[in-house]
Amino acid sequence: MIKLFDTIKSELKVILTSFSILTIIIGGNIIYAFFYPSPYLNDIVVKQKIAVVDDDRTNLSRDFIFAANASPKINITYNTTMQDAMNLITKQEIHGILYIPSGFEKDSITLSVPSVYYIADNSYFFIHSTIIEGLNNASSKLELDIKLMQSLYDNHINIEGKKIIDWQFIPLFNESVGYLNYVIAAILIFILHQTLIMSCGILCGIQNQQFSQGKRDYFCKVSPFFLINARVIVFCIIYAPLFLFYFGFIYDLYNITTLADYLQLILFGLTFISTTSAFGIFLGSIFNRMEYVPQIALVMSMPLLFALGFVWPVEMIPQWIKFFMWFVPITPSIDGFLKLNQMGADFHLLQFDFYHLIFLGVLYMFLAYFIIHFRFHRN
Repeated sequence: MIKLFDTIKSELKVILTSFSILTIIIGGNIIYAFFYPSPYLNDIVVKQKIAVVDDDRTNLSRDFIFAANASPKINITYNTTMQDAMNLITKQEIHGILYIPSGFEKDSITLSVPSVYYIADNSYFFIHSTIIEGLNNASSKLELDIKLMQSLYDNHINIEGKKIIDWQFIPLFNESVGYLNYVIAAILIFILHQTLIMSCGILCGIQNQQFSQGKRDYFCKVSPFFLINARVIVFCIIYAPLFLFYFGFIYDLYNITTLADYLQLILFGLTFISTTSAFGIFLGSIFNRMEYVPQIALVMSMPLLFALGFVWPVEMIPQWIKFFMWFVPITPSIDGFLKLNQMGADFHLLQFDFYHLIFLGVLYMFLAYFIIHFRFHRN
């Protein structure tokens, strides 16, 4: 225990006196937390272009089109045929089609349920959900007129409380229906992951570089077991306040949904930091220079981000990429944090992600142990 405590002190001293590591820990995490979300603070989606295909051509269908176009969320740019509208979607000149079938007014007056259809490329689901909300508001404005026509058609039927067009738009986990709640919650975890890997990589690279130059300091005088565990503990100490800063202050600042139990969130967070530290130590132990791991982490950031499956559809990601991502701690981390914090899942529902992280942590600590032992203690 004394050796472990002394190693922790030595590791802290190296980190706190290294300008490169402190720049990543402080600058990379704190500055980027404010810098990255800033372009998306006013990310309300409005006036999305759609086309209308009106096969009914009645006063009621024209009133519906007028109400939809009056919505701040919709801009009806074409009133055309279905074939032409589909071509416009293919060319990405519009984002959706409102189709009003023949018999819309008749079905409304005779008290049967009228049908309208919305066709869209759902690749842009924020745009899609915005248009649905605008059409829902437009249908609500027609209810009084439809009820009046129904009462004139048959005054013996009680239509009080009848829902005319039954559309419901209920955002469960992204109440703002914007970019911040959708992506920023995951991006902030990704920032912690990348800066933690870079910090560990620089620390290991510094020591490997010193050893190759003939310097024999504490890192080659203690067991790799003590060195790796001390290093993981040190980064848990350093990153725990940053974790609380992100999941506390920053999430509140951007009004990001937070539903997790605090103790469960901290438990999963410490597991995330420990495993990511072990991964960074493993990568840093491989290279002789301190700058290699940060360069690799920066180059791989965008491919990793797309391979995680929340920016690019996971069904379109090749299997070999999914297999590779299974060994990167960010994969179970983001999945677990989103379930726990954004969706309010019980902890037992993310047990697979939790044990996945533990497995990766143990795996990379073992791999780092053999590399460090071979590098520092083989003679």
